[in-house]
Amino acid sequence: MFVERALPGCLIVNQQGERYMNESASYHVAGGEMMRLNSDTCSTIPSWFIFDAKYRGEYPVGPLLPGPPETDGLVKASMKDIMHRSESISKLADKIGVDAAVLEQTFNRFNEYAEKGEDPDFNRGVNGYDRYYGDPRSEPNPCLAPLAKAPFYAIKIFPGDIGTKGGVLTNENGQAIDTNGNLIKGLYAIGNTSASVMGRSYPGAGSTLGPAMTFGYLAAHHAAQS
Repeated sequence: MFVERALPGCLIVNQQGERYMNESASYHVAGGEMMRLNSDTCSTIPSWFIFDAKYRGEYPVGPLLPGPPETDGLVKASMKDIMHRSESISKLADKIGVDAAVLEQTFNRFNEYAEKGEDPDFNRGVNGYDRYYGDPRSEPNPCLAPLAKAPFYAIKIFPGDIGTKGGVLTNENGQAIDTNGNLIKGLYAIGNTSASVMGRSYPGAGSTLGPAMTFGYLAAHHAAQS
């Protein structure tokens, strides 16, 4: 789940029915928060992605294409098995095994601030990354809108792995460096085989391509001159 989290009219809660992160954050950050905060007393794996009928009608959710609630009967069986629907938040909570009182409290607080385009809890929609993937038609915050139109939906979500990020430490020429800080003669590393120039962050898909091409050139040039 990538762009869906940044769009207005949705939220993510843990198994206790509480929000715990900025839903619009990079998937690198969102997945990290799911794993970091998961515990026996406060489970975030899996979490619940919750949205309303307005969101359902305007945006895709994974393989589920936008459509009015009347078309839910046409949804593929595989999607029906993971998508829960109810006419109220309390009944939705019962269906997914979450404390109804807690989920309603979370829901009401979220909606109160979403009406104003604010998220004092997790600053959703404040930075440029969030807003880039939001919906500019939603003002004043492209990432926020209250969940106001029944029915309401919930889909169970898990963190996933789409690749690796991190590898051999290198210098400005792409030369590999050992754990003592010494050059490993004749060994170069670029792309995802090398440590990221962005450290522990990952802005989004394709962000390793530029450094891979740049350091590929630098490494080849250095090797040719050596």
